[in-house]
Amino acid sequence: MHAVVLRYLDQVAKVGSIRRAAEQLNVASSAVNRQILKLEAEIGVAIFERRGNGVRLTPAGEQLLRHTRSTLAEWRRTRLEIASIAGDIRGEVRITAIPSLLVRVVPRAIRTIAARHPNISFRVIDADPAEHGEEMRAARPDIALHFIDKRYRHYDIAARLHTVLGALMCADHPLADRKHVTLTECAAYPVVMLADAWQLDAASEAEFIHSGAQFSPRITSNSLIVMKETMKAGLGIGFFTPAGFVDEIARGELVHVPLSEAGLAASEIGLFVHRIRAGAHHISVVADELKREFNLLEQDFRAIPRR
Repeated sequence: MHAVVLRYLDQVAKVGSIRRAAEQLNVASSAVNRQILKLEAEIGVAIFERRGNGVRLTPAGEQLLRHTRSTLAEWRRTRLEIASIAGDIRGEVRITAIPSLLVRVVPRAIRTIAARHPNISFRVIDADPAEHGEEMRAARPDIALHFIDKRYRHYDIAARLHTVLGALMCADHPLADRKHVTLTECAAYPVVMLADAWQLDAASEAEFIHSGAQFSPRITSNSLIVMKETMKAGLGIGFFTPAGFVDEIARGELVHVPLSEAGLAASEIGLFVHRIRAGAHHISVVADELKREFNLLEQDFRAIPRR
């Protein structure tokens, strides 16, 4: 195994100095330099260009660094898998999710997993749709929860949550007794809008061309908490699936009225799992628990009283 020399190479490349790398690795700089020289002799080319104020990777060194970081990442995954075979499941899981699932599904799953596997840690990211797309194209998340999009070739859809996009409003709103509502009808009242209302943009633009209506946002925010409280206070209509509002709907604080527009009415939220990393024990444990939470949330949807 070349784990030690690869760690030395990685750290020197990060900081651009053998001396500083040695300090951070808590070893003698002579030991780091000796290992780097030995590696250079072994492969027959210089890895670093020595300069007065430090070192810089040569083209050969840049190629070797890519291999080094890939090897170190694979070595970390292997160690985690070996530990999990012995019953010690550990590792970090990177999750991106739409806001409505961050207030209910993700925290519940984390609470359950933490009780069973305290050595699993989480990096949870709340990103707007554009950022979600960039995260997925770069294949950074291990798991992602957002609206179905089949363009992400690095991911498999492990579960689907069938839901309906609708207008959310307080229980005494004039539209609260409707079975369905159009965007034009909603536009007659104040609305509260997400800062990036990507789902509504194309549909509202097409409908408003014919109806002449226009939204008048009273509040625009990227905070689901702000949106929830303002809708409960009767300050405007919001446009969401029920996913992040099941408890408020069940208590009668909010009413969810499905939209009539065919392109918006039916929505699917997917549980995306990275195809290659899915086999890692800590990631599969989290994915399985999120599947369970998806099923529970769908049961809650069915229990919501229909008007």
